Amino acid sequence: MVVKVEEKKSVQCTLVGDAMIGKSTMAQSFMDEQHPHGYVATVFDSYAGAHELAGDKFGITIMDSAGQHDYENMRAGTYKESEVLVLCYSSVDRDSFDSIQDFWVPEMKHYMRKRKPVILVATQTDLRENSKKASDACVSYEEGVALAHQIGAESFLECNSMDSKTVTDVFETVITSAVRYRKKKGNIVQRIFGK
Repeated sequence: MVVKVEEKKSVQCTLVGDAMIGKSTMAQSFMDEQHPHGYVATVFDSYAGAHELAGDKFGITIMDSAGQHDYENMRAGTYKESEVLVLCYSSVDRDSFDSIQDFWVPEMKHYMRKRKPVILVATQTDLRENSKKASDACVSYEEGVALAHQIGAESFLECNSMDSKTVTDVFETVITSAVRYRKKKGNIVQRIFGK
């Protein structure tokens, strides 16, 4: 079934972060698709659907970028095309957390000409919560909040792809961030041109 949505109510976002941290599962869960069995490396996937928020229907396109660091050229265009960037790390993989500041933020800044909304998302929180003992590899909520502040992210959320509410929260935040970004851009144009 094709859902028609006004162009101004369409939102495009890109999921960015290391491989094997649950980006694809999160997108598939939001689009009500089946969860993959086992890990399948993503080079580039795109998901499209519609979501109702505050009485308005929004089209949402989710670009799921490759998490391998050497696919930079494939990701370059998605940084420019997307309105909102969703930076992801796994709450049970400290290396993926460290990669946000060491690799992903510098790459994004290199390819983006203007500042766009960035949402920081900790995935796989069910694995952290179900861990029998605290591990040095696990990343706490407080560490996520601190990183979001450090990199200037607009929001920080934790997500478990098996919990539809946390997944929906992520993409509703994407929509509200895109709407806010458009209004801000519109106000700047209005001030410049006096319209």
